[in-house]
Order: sequence, then C-alpha cells, then structure tokens
Amino acid sequence: MKKVFVTMFAVVTVGTVSNAQEAKLDAPKKMEAAPMQPKISKEQKEAQLAEAFKTAGLTADEQTKARQVLDEANAKSKEVKSDAKLSDEEKKAKSKEVSDTKNAKLKEALGEAKFKALQQALKAQREAMKAPVKE
Repeated sequence: MKKVFVTMFAVVTVGTVSNAQEAKLDAPKKMEAAPMQPKISKEQKEAQLAEAFKTAGLTADEQTKARQVLDEANAKSKEVKSDAKLSDEEKKAKSKEVSDTKNAKLKEALGEAKFKALQQALKAQREAMKAPVKE
C-alpha cells in the first residue's frame, strides 16, 4: 500500500514539475511574437507627420486636408478599439474598413502620386522606428 502512495506521489510530482518548466519555456516565445513598439509623445508624432508631409512634397492646403482625414480616421479607430461590444474579429474588420476609407479619402484629396509618396514616407518612418538602435 505504501508503494502505491509513493508511486502516485512521485508521478504527480514529476508531472507537475515538468508542466511548470514547459510553461516557463513558452513564456519568452509569447513575448517575441508581439514586439513592443516604442512609445512616442504627441509632439514626436506631430514632428514625424510634418516630416512625412515635407518628404512627400505636400502643399499647405494638402497638409490641412490630410490632417483632417488622418484625425478623423484616428478618432474612428479609437472608437472601434474601445468598443467592448465588438469581438476581436469585428474590431479587425472595422479597423480595416476605417483604414480603407482613410486611404480612399487621402487619394482623393492628394492625388495618386502624392498619396503614394506620403505612404512611402510614413512606411520609411515606421521601418526606422523598428530598426535596432546602433550605439
């Protein structure tokens, strides 16, 4: 009878220990899957947007129109993200819809060439933010 209890105790202990170790090994993988984006202030975001406008060669009127479209899209995106009634799939779909609408309005306001130039400038900035800092 003692052998049965000792054997059961050993099996449960080994199972628990090996399970705990697997959980610890999986934790870093989850962290790697979602790389953290650096936090930047509103002033930095504004400076980056102004630089992207400059790089894209937008006039003052085009910049005003683009800011209106971007501000409207950002407000809608925040609404979608904060809506607790929506599932993750619905949030993704609505976010894509907001993005598509934003892009269509920007194309209309800026024209195809300047829209593409702005998109490239913004993409270059995102890539620069993701690149590791060289010391």
